Amino acid sequence: MVSLLLLCVTGPTYAANISTAAEVVNAAVEQRTLIQVMLKNYVLSGLGVRSRKANQALAEAITRFDLQQQQLNAAVTDIQVLHQLKQMEQSWVLLQRQYKQKPDRARLVELYTMNENTLKQGTLLLEGMVVGNLSKGAQMLELMGQHELLCQRLSALYGMMAWGMRAEVEPAYRETYQALGDNLIKLEAIPYTTPSINQGLKKIGQQLERIRKTADASKDAFVPGLVDRSVVRMVEQANQLQAEYLQLAGSLDSTN
Repeated sequence: MVSLLLLCVTGPTYAANISTAAEVVNAAVEQRTLIQVMLKNYVLSGLGVRSRKANQALAEAITRFDLQQQQLNAAVTDIQVLHQLKQMEQSWVLLQRQYKQKPDRARLVELYTMNENTLKQGTLLLEGMVVGNLSKGAQMLELMGQHELLCQRLSALYGMMAWGMRAEVEPAYRETYQALGDNLIKLEAIPYTTPSINQGLKKIGQQLERIRKTADASKDAFVPGLVDRSVVRMVEQANQLQAEYLQLAGSLDSTN
């Protein structure tokens, strides 16, 4: 593996203004993750789990998604990527209407389907950026962002099972655990790294195992609040790693 000097990470993971290729990819990564953040908080609110906090987080995610869409439209010049951005915007218009309504179990299946469709659009957008080599660090940014997305998805699907949709989403919930493990292996195989990143990936693996044990121990007595608190801790670690990958990607892009 190519080990680079440890990068000092300061400031937020996501830049307020997009000015580099790595930041464009990173903004698209965050936007895709926000799709799962919204679903998770919609479900937690519907379950009555820290409802006020969940409603606030949902509103903030909606605002942030709109901001990212505007910034990406202004920063992207590639025709194919712009086309995919337009496709995502069309999906978002419909999904946003659902998220601005009071959480309702009767609409959850429809919302979940729409959410999955918008998520696919976000993934296609990022795949275009990676294939087009928009940034030398595009793949590592996408993979780390995928890990955070899967963390949020884990909490969302667990909450949906607690809300009476176990039969519908338990297979996806189990698959998400497998996807997290597979994604971690891919992250560990990235040829560019730092000692801090290696340590962070190790912590994430340990956190994932603790979440699995917490969820399995509860069996049929769902504890969505407890599981989400564990997920949030893993997301915080993922955010730190994403910040390091962003700086690493910027360094790679600045070299010939």
